Amino acid sequence: MAASARIAESLPPDIAGIVAGIVRERLRPRLGAIDAGAYPDDILRALGAAGAYGHHVDGTAAGLLAAIDAMTEAGQACLSTAFCMWCQDALVWYLARGDEAGPRRHLAALAAGAALGGTGLSNPMKAFSGIEPLALQGERVGDGYRVRGRLPWVSNLGPGHRFAGILSLPDGRRVMGLFEAGGEAVSIAANARFVALEGTGTYTVMIRDGHLADEDVITHDAAAFVPRIRNGFVLLQAGMGLGLARGVAALMREDERGRANAAFLPLGPEAIEARADALRARVAVSAQAHTETDRATFLETLRLRLDISWLALEAAQSAMLQFGARGYLEGAEAFRRLREAQFVAIVTPSVKHITTELARGA
Repeated sequence: MAASARIAESLPPDIAGIVAGIVRERLRPRLGAIDAGAYPDDILRALGAAGAYGHHVDGTAAGLLAAIDAMTEAGQACLSTAFCMWCQDALVWYLARGDEAGPRRHLAALAAGAALGGTGLSNPMKAFSGIEPLALQGERVGDGYRVRGRLPWVSNLGPGHRFAGILSLPDGRRVMGLFEAGGEAVSIAANARFVALEGTGTYTVMIRDGHLADEDVITHDAAAFVPRIRNGFVLLQAGMGLGLARGVAALMREDERGRANAAFLPLGPEAIEARADALRARVAVSAQAHTETDRATFLETLRLRLDISWLALEAAQSAMLQFGARGYLEGAEAFRRLREAQFVAIVTPSVKHITTELARGA
């Protein structure tokens, strides 16, 4: 069974057809422009209007899987778009699970793609693992918190987009809130150029005496909140790696010229699809336990995420070997997928982050 057919089976038929149509008719013709740096905000809004970001609001395992599968559909063509979908999905995930009601006033618009936003939790997730300190600091002032600090990379942003952040207080407590990008106190700047994923609205965020009002606080106790959302945060990323792997398998299968001489490569398209199917089955099992907060469950989620990273890397490498010199040319599709696969392995939680956690054990 083709990958698109497998994915369509797990989504409501009307949403699956619309998402596939957006990918086919609007996304694929713009792959080159997005790879060069064009941010596909209109496509992201269209995917949201189709229902791609609303599945997991209810927090069910089925909803998580539907969100992952919609992301997989886009990831078969374009990892930049799939990554932006994950950023949007993650922000929806936080707001729907948050302790405080205030930020949920933005939930409907974000789930529908009428508003766009980023996750903002790369630094906090590493901070909670002891890899780096929290980048944002705050203090209680009046009806909220005064905040300052710098987040080096936050994606799916633009002026007026929202993102989550976690700040540390002088007494050691941690607060998670919702910020709006692009204002005087929360400025954004594109000060780096990446080898891939340029079209993802990725900016450095600088907060200078910003005000986080109580109505924008997601939780006043982020230390307790993060363990409740982290399995979903990581599982949602599965759509990126699985989508890329399935897209690479399709690329290799369609390459009749290269495939005729590739019978002895270590990983062909059929093997890639088989591994993707097995990993998708594991995602379904893990989704059932996403509300568990114990370390053993989280480590199992990380192992799954690691295996998806290895598949993405190995699949893209196999495509490069099959295409040979044709894949080594500037603008080659196989090379684009290889650059994208490397991002799957370094986005938080990265392979290095995961292996560090696994080495610590339970």
